[in-house]
Amino acid sequence: MIQSTKLIIILISLCLSVSVAGQQKAPTESQCKEMVAGMLQAMKSAPMKTDRDKQSAREVIEKAEKIVKDNRARGGSECESWAAIGKLVTTQ
Repeated sequence: MIQSTKLIIILISLCLSVSVAGQQKAPTESQCKEMVAGMLQAMKSAPMKTDRDKQSAREVIEKAEKIVKDNRARGGSECESWAAIGKLVTTQ
């Protein structure tokens, strides 16, 4: 993924987690679920200029959605999904 796209996604994820960080305790499942949904929505709505950027973004979004789907299917924590998406985005 192009660096500017990665930066946009990282900044969005940081903004989504600011309210949780302010509480200085681990986020609840409900908060993590909201952050996951918000992150996926932000990723889908991030502006992409080139076809290459759009394709790269689609691939990352598909991977993120698969992480969430698989984690929910096995009864995993939404916070685990949030962490996995964060790792996915930062290692692109």
